[in-house]
Amino acid sequence: MLVQESAVQSKEFEKAQVVGAYYPKGSEVRTALLIGIAKEQGKKVALPRTEGNDMRLYEYEPADKLVPGKFGIMEPAPKKRLVERVDLLLVPGVAFDRKGCRIGYGKGYYDRFISEGGASFSMGLAYSIQIVDELPRGRFDRKLGALATENGLLYF
Repeated sequence: MLVQESAVQSKEFEKAQVVGAYYPKGSEVRTALLIGIAKEQGKKVALPRTEGNDMRLYEYEPADKLVPGKFGIMEPAPKKRLVERVDLLLVPGVAFDRKGCRIGYGKGYYDRFISEGGASFSMGLAYSIQIVDELPRGRFDRKLGALATENGLLYF
C-alpha cells in the first residue's frame, strides 16, 4: 500500500471539503496523487505559502504555476485566494513518533498554523522508516491527529 492510499482511505479525507496539502521537499512524501484525487472528488485544495513568520494557505489548481518561496519550496503565487481554514491538513516531516509528534525543518510553521485553528484535523504523511518511538517535544509543538504510512493509519 502507498502512503497516499492510506490517507485517501481515511474518514477524514473522505469527509474533507477543503484539503491543505504541501509541495514536498527532499525525501518528504509526494502529494501530487493526493491532490489529483482530491480534485477528482470535487474538493478544494490549498497549498502553503510562507509570509514572514506565518504560513498561509492559498487555493491551488493543478494547472497553477508555482513560484519558489523563501526556503526554495514551491508555493502558490500571492494573487491566489486565501483559504482561512481547511478540514484536513496534510503535514510533512523529517521524523514522526508513535505519540503524534513530528520534527520538520525547525521553523514551526505547521505548529503555529495548527495552534491558531487553521485545520480541523491534521494528518502527517510518512514512510515507516521515518517513525521512531518518541521524539523530544517542545512547548510549541502540536500533536497530529493521525499519521498515514504505507502500513496504514495511526491515530493519536
